[in-house]
Amino acid sequence: MRRSARALRCEPQTHSVTVCGPRARNRAVSVRIRALRRVRFWWPEKPGALNRATRKQAVLVKDGPMRNPFIKSGFGRILVLAFFLLGAAGLFAQENAAISGSVTDATGAVIPNAKITITNVSTGDARTMTSNAAGLYDFAGLNHGIYNLTVDAQGFKLYEKTGIVVNVASTTPANVVMEIGASSQTVTVEANALHLQTESNEVSNLITGEQITQLATNGRNMVSLTTLGTGVSTNINSFNGVTAQGSGFGLSFNGMRPDHNNWLIDGGEAYDRGSGGKFDLMPTPDILAEFQVLSSNYSPDYGISSGGTVTMAIKSGSKDFHGAAWEFNRNDAFDAAHYFAKQNKQAAPELRLNIFGFAVGGPAFIPGLYPRAKSKTYFFESEEWRRYIAGANPTSTATVPETNFPTAGKDLNYVPWNVPASLAAGVCNEGVKPCVPITSDPDKLTLYSQLGLTPGGPFKSPDGGKTLVIPSQLLDPNAVLFMGTGAIPHPTGGTADKPLVFTSPKQPTFVREDVVRIDHDITDKYHLMGHWIHDQMSQTNYPSMWSGASYYTVGTVFANPSWASVIKLTQTLTPNLLNETSLNVNGNKIQWTPVGIYNQPAGWDAQSLTGFDGNKTLKELPAVAFSGALNTTWTLNYNPWHNAFLDYQGRDDLSWNVGRHGLKFGFSYMRMAKNQQQQALVQGTYNFGSDFSGDSYLNFLLGFADQFTQLKELKTPHWLNNTYSFYAMDNWHLAPRVTLNLGIRYDAMPHVFEKNNRVSNFNPALFSGANAQIPDRATGQLNPNGPGVQTINGTPFYMNGIALAGQNGTPRGLVENDFKTIQPRLGFAYDLTGRGTTIVRAGGGFFYERIQGNDIYGLSSNAPFAVNAQVNGIYFSNPNKSASTGDQARSPLNPTAPGSINHYYPNPGTAQFSLGIQQQVQPSIVSVLQYVGSIGWNQNNQRHINTLPLSDFASREAVAANSGLSNQFRMFPGFAGIQQTESRTNANYHSLQAGLRIENKHNLSAQFSYTWSHQIDIASGDMGSTNMPGGQSFVSNPFNLRYDRGSGVLDRRHIFSANYDYKMPYLGPNSTLARAVLGGWEISGVTTAQSGTPRQIYYNGADTLGLGGGTVNRPNLAGSTKGPKSQTAWFKTSAFSAPTAPWAGGSNNGFGSAGKDAVVGPGLFNWNLALFKSFNVSRREGTRLEFRVETFNTFNHTQFQNLDTNMQSKTFGQATSTYDPRVLQFGGKFLF
Repeated sequence: MRRSARALRCEPQTHSVTVCGPRARNRAVSVRIRALRRVRFWWPEKPGALNRATRKQAVLVKDGPMRNPFIKSGFGRILVLAFFLLGAAGLFAQENAAISGSVTDATGAVIPNAKITITNVSTGDARTMTSNAAGLYDFAGLNHGIYNLTVDAQGFKLYEKTGIVVNVASTTPANVVMEIGASSQTVTVEANALHLQTESNEVSNLITGEQITQLATNGRNMVSLTTLGTGVSTNINSFNGVTAQGSGFGLSFNGMRPDHNNWLIDGGEAYDRGSGGKFDLMPTPDILAEFQVLSSNYSPDYGISSGGTVTMAIKSGSKDFHGAAWEFNRNDAFDAAHYFAKQNKQAAPELRLNIFGFAVGGPAFIPGLYPRAKSKTYFFESEEWRRYIAGANPTSTATVPETNFPTAGKDLNYVPWNVPASLAAGVCNEGVKPCVPITSDPDKLTLYSQLGLTPGGPFKSPDGGKTLVIPSQLLDPNAVLFMGTGAIPHPTGGTADKPLVFTSPKQPTFVREDVVRIDHDITDKYHLMGHWIHDQMSQTNYPSMWSGASYYTVGTVFANPSWASVIKLTQTLTPNLLNETSLNVNGNKIQWTPVGIYNQPAGWDAQSLTGFDGNKTLKELPAVAFSGALNTTWTLNYNPWHNAFLDYQGRDDLSWNVGRHGLKFGFSYMRMAKNQQQQALVQGTYNFGSDFSGDSYLNFLLGFADQFTQLKELKTPHWLNNTYSFYAMDNWHLAPRVTLNLGIRYDAMPHVFEKNNRVSNFNPALFSGANAQIPDRATGQLNPNGPGVQTINGTPFYMNGIALAGQNGTPRGLVENDFKTIQPRLGFAYDLTGRGTTIVRAGGGFFYERIQGNDIYGLSSNAPFAVNAQVNGIYFSNPNKSASTGDQARSPLNPTAPGSINHYYPNPGTAQFSLGIQQQVQPSIVSVLQYVGSIGWNQNNQRHINTLPLSDFASREAVAANSGLSNQFRMFPGFAGIQQTESRTNANYHSLQAGLRIENKHNLSAQFSYTWSHQIDIASGDMGSTNMPGGQSFVSNPFNLRYDRGSGVLDRRHIFSANYDYKMPYLGPNSTLARAVLGGWEISGVTTAQSGTPRQIYYNGADTLGLGGGTVNRPNLAGSTKGPKSQTAWFKTSAFSAPTAPWAGGSNNGFGSAGKDAVVGPGLFNWNLALFKSFNVSRREGTRLEFRVETFNTFNHTQFQNLDTNMQSKTFGQATSTYDPRVLQFGGKFLF
């Protein structure tokens, strides 16, 4: 017979609390902690309800299960505890799950000695135990999956419960009510798919395996699935790339910064803490069993991060062989045209995406040696390949007229371009006709005399100055060689006065992903698991990465192999003592390799600076930058370049039940190592301006450079940090319907340091006014023999205020380590009705963040560890010689802009809190309504600290008129601008969240989430890596941080998300053909509706601040900014006006009155729908072909994304980009 689980009064309705029926003589509540899930503590509903014999049986923690006399002894316990605490090597949150409950009869009386068996449906592995004297049972240390449970007790019918879903990092309750009868009769109960959280106050969202595989993701990027729950604000595009490094991670969970999120796979970190919150890997959806998003207020066994924690579980093998093969394709031919491409009548850039792979899992065996029937080892293996080729919209770049490309050994008929024809020749000013370069170099003067030319005079011209004849003897041979390489491309369009080159390069990305997971049951008490994930990625980018280059003739091949490995031993020592020991090593390497035109051509003999060997060693072209009519840059950047990250993580967790208390203790150690080359050009950069001939490009051809900078040596600092963590927690059943979550965590997070102390910091407290130098007003240079200068290895450095790591009291990490990071956490769960269908939950806690290492990496280029020389007015082929005089060029001591970290640098802290109610509407429907909030302090920001003094109006007015005077009046003379990284800002977040989840109700599974929220901050990201448009980590007004206080860039007031999967029922005739055609259809989708994020309006007009840079100004605001929200006028631009300088009577010290949240950008209303058709291809259950048509922005609704918020722009107030138009993705799968 079958009986509904809903009808059983003792049937568990939640993850953690079990309440037996009201007629029970002794009401019982089971207590567990999340990792142990092994022991139960019981007490009577009323005092005195248990007699002495019953009480003796109930105290099972001390007497019942501890049958090992060694472990039972106090000395033995100490040794066991010490062994597992000191022998750990892995940093993990607990991923094992459990099934537990009680066995009673219909009156609620407990049934001891009942035989209970659970069976893993996938592997067939079974475990058996008997209920104890209090009727309790507990199977701990389980893998996620589906289980069946049977209970056999004398005098009762056999009880069978099927389809018990055990999720990652969770406990599934399964109380049993036995019916009187013969054991030959069976009572079968089908388990509920959904449960409430009755012992935890954490805010989280489960993404099931069905959601992962059945909800379409553009490019099969699983990151977008993290947005399906409540409290998630994101700017991720529909297509989010096919690699981790190439993806966007602008995910804010309950108002927290994206940089503060953490990513776990099988409990191990897969996260580069020096890469701005980015996931190391991009696992294909087909390897993931499920994942949890812990978004707020989670338990103290998670730490070192204050944002969301995404914890994923890889699929495991089973007793039978199962697998899949798949292929997915995208092609621009099937996509709708972009809005702006249609406006500009441009063809869509080429796009080809091909993803294919396979996965297989099953028992591991060796015929004759390790037979399949006895195998306790299971494997899962997957391979996937991704081929992505993306063109770019045609880009036009200014280039050189065809007539002005030189030929070696021939005079050049040079045609000045973009110059008014009416101007007379011989006037040496930028923007007018060029002249013979002005110099007093004797060698040049002799050559000029031989050619009949005069410095500052005109070149010979056959047509009255329209064409200038440049003698071949004046052309720099290396400049001619440079132009002959094609690095500066020939024009393909434009006009004679404005020649252009149009480019649309293909930028391919190739990925191969390897995944292996092994599970082995050593015994029924010891389980070993390990996995290895490896992503091999190669991505081509044009122009060179992170370079700001103008030309696509040179690019970068970005290789980024990443990996994560985990090994974990789960040890059930006794029924009330469980230990998990884990090891994780993850890392990645970044290798840049140049591609395109970058090698020095044959005959190249341009020199480096004396003692600098960059050009000779690398054999690469130097960077060249032009002002004037050309105004472009060609650069290889600092290619080749490498970076290596390696993270060792170790942890041990011990769980112990004592009375009503579920105790858990743990410690962990993490060591991160990162070797990252400095980011500067050893081949050097030449700047060509209006000096000498008045024409920047002609200066280049003639070899006259305004400036040359070159790094002497490209070093690779070795960065290290260590993190030590301890925690203790107690899930205390204060009463049968009340569970308290008590916990405390401590993370010791000393700052990153350089292994050899080759790093320095500008510390304002060490700056001496007596040793200060004011730069020479005429040259802007410092005196190398003046105060504050130290000569180190023959090079003078201005060292006033520079602190060297590990010297004179300066810590190795340059800052005072913050060890005040104690994190108490408190919460409760209250079963409102006692039936497990209505749960009130609340909690709060402190969380501290380890700041990513980018705050210190750049400081390895501070003095005296980087020799970056600059010479002015030199020759292109010989920067050691002055082009003005012919003398030896001298590298002046110029004011530098050192990096700085505030010596007082506490870790960012957050208080998170929540109050909510969960309701089980039906066994397959659960709703939630909750308030979630947070308050942040000591949040990371950057601030420019070397501006002009705010009160010095006279100097500020002078600098506003002539920015070149800035270094004369700065607060720390002798330096240029200084940007300091600090932890000085705060933030808060408040939200009301509602959710509804349906699990397989009439073939429908769905989830609906709505969030009203308001996020307020001063800065929205760490070190500029917020990944959100319009965000910035540096404060606009360095004298008033509250100038930037307002709705943060992560703020969205309304966020609605719905995802659904519906398996269409077959209603046709009962024939094989009809079923093949009309059956097996399925539709799924994701619908999103959300309001826009704030956009800051920028004022870049006449300087009204005069602070010497390091600021962001906004305009004044008068009236409403509400506009028509059209592409050409999204908001009312006339509401903004220029601010007024204080010396002209303006207020607010010249800063505009508009807040950073004066305008709200476009929202999003989007549908992604997918249609599947399955064909059974075998009688074997589950063997089928599946064809998929997946659409993104299904109804092709034009949705604007970014706005032009620069007040001085011609397109100010206009929408400048859109989200993707409709995109089609086709896929096929074979599953068995």
